[in-house]
Amino acid sequence: STAIFYGVQGLLYVGLSVGLQLLSNLIFKPPAQRPEDVQQSTRQPLQFRMRYYGRNKFTGPWVFGETKQGSFYKVLALCQGPIKEIEEFWIDDNHVLIDGSGVVTNVAPYNVAHRPVIEYRLGASTETPYTRLVTDFPGWTSAHVGNGIASLFAYQQALNQKQSVQAYPQGVFTNYNVVAKTSLIKNPVTSVVDYDDNAAAVIMDYMSHPEGMRLNSALFETPLAVIGWQIAYNRCNELIDLKAGGTEPAYRLWGGYRYDERPADVLGRMLASCDGKLKTTSDGGITLDVGTWTEPSVTIDRDSIIAFSDFGRGKNILQTANTIKATYLSEEGGFQTSEADPWFDDADVALRGEIAQEIALIMSPSHSQCRRLMKLEAYRRNPEFVANIVCNALALEAFGERFIRIVFEDLGIDHVFEVLDYKFNVGAGNILSSITMQVQTMPEEAYAWVPSIEEGTAPVGESSETAAETIPVPTGFGATVQTRLVAGFQVPYALLTFDAPPFASLTVEAQYKKTADSLWSTIPVAEDATTAESPILSDGTQYEFQIRYVSLSNRDGAWTSSVTL
Repeated sequence: STAIFYGVQGLLYVGLSVGLQLLSNLIFKPPAQRPEDVQQSTRQPLQFRMRYYGRNKFTGPWVFGETKQGSFYKVLALCQGPIKEIEEFWIDDNHVLIDGSGVVTNVAPYNVAHRPVIEYRLGASTETPYTRLVTDFPGWTSAHVGNGIASLFAYQQALNQKQSVQAYPQGVFTNYNVVAKTSLIKNPVTSVVDYDDNAAAVIMDYMSHPEGMRLNSALFETPLAVIGWQIAYNRCNELIDLKAGGTEPAYRLWGGYRYDERPADVLGRMLASCDGKLKTTSDGGITLDVGTWTEPSVTIDRDSIIAFSDFGRGKNILQTANTIKATYLSEEGGFQTSEADPWFDDADVALRGEIAQEIALIMSPSHSQCRRLMKLEAYRRNPEFVANIVCNALALEAFGERFIRIVFEDLGIDHVFEVLDYKFNVGAGNILSSITMQVQTMPEEAYAWVPSIEEGTAPVGESSETAAETIPVPTGFGATVQTRLVAGFQVPYALLTFDAPPFASLTVEAQYKKTADSLWSTIPVAEDATTAESPILSDGTQYEFQIRYVSLSNRDGAWTSSVTL
């Protein structure tokens, strides 16, 4: 049939594609793409594009960077578009807000009159140029639009030296990041194309996308394949209880890939983050099975089993583990890789010492999801039984199944097994002679979940905050009127008092003005002092006084409320 033809054609293409990728991998294998790798912008003549799924924090390479009259202009190619929306903007470690014109509304650490400007494009198929660049640089024309590329334009207005150091300590290399809902993908249940982080939808999109694995779309559109993808999608959307209350979907995928990465590597980390397993369908399609418990519909017994080529109770010492360690994508940790709370078999650790297995789940965006996958890994590392069984053609019904039940009374076996490998043994005349399956036990309790006990404790993320929030407001601030004798006359001045800064890296700045004036004047503060004296004041005039802390990098904290005398 046409479906089978396309299925075979697609499978041949998979083999060819992966084979070519393996060959190129012998020449050059790029390092694994980690979430934190995409949060530093670089200036290089040639860079690979990035594409993202789910919510991510990232920046992109420079495509333009020039200075004019002391102001700096920069354009970053964020990623392949279109993307859904940009939710947050970050300048270095400062979370900033922008108004309708792109002007940053945060006060600290930016100069009030000359704040930075951020504009962006979501990467639609037809985009528009950045007007300020077209106006100020003849080389950047209205033809420079970046169709299909999500981008960001940053404008750092000219400042004096101190203001510049405070606002942009890295100068032209100031780092701009966004937090965004990224790629628009097809929902396999409704066929609607929109933002979605469901693991099944993400994997189907990657396998069929022109900048992904590029498989023939017919492989995913056979009747049985469609049903399989819909089941997988709904299983990924099943709600899982959280220890802190509320729920989350069972399997989401966040993260990106470079266009120079081997597709097998990208697909591998996607499948690992949802306990996914690809399988073919009898009508020539490809579908996905994700990590949820289902009672087996296939039973293999004495009528099917020819022989056991290997059979044992548990794995050998080199394959077992009693401690599972994992890394995952932590939103609370700034969308970077974090180490999950390890999964221990306390009794076995006490008996044999720690035997650890580390796994990378860097597209799993929650600690709960990571821990559930770690539990499954723990069961796979310590199965009750493992076996290689040789079967006759009756075992064909087990093809593509994740779980089967094996019943063999002579060995006292009546358990659910997970199929790890399935091989056709073909004899003379291309006739199927037998089937070999590698299996190991996987009980239903591996998929049971008690969040209050099993979710563990997520690592505490180091939240990035604005400079005004990280530098405290001074405490113990007060001002009193004092007098001193000058040329035979008693004249007034203000004595400011305040607590010592909580950190040695902070110094005190003071200022004053007449209440009726708008301009402030500086009051000198000696190093390590907890008092300061103003210049001579005028009788009968109202004044205001303020102090603040300044960091070693010349970043300003917030001023105290005014004390009026």
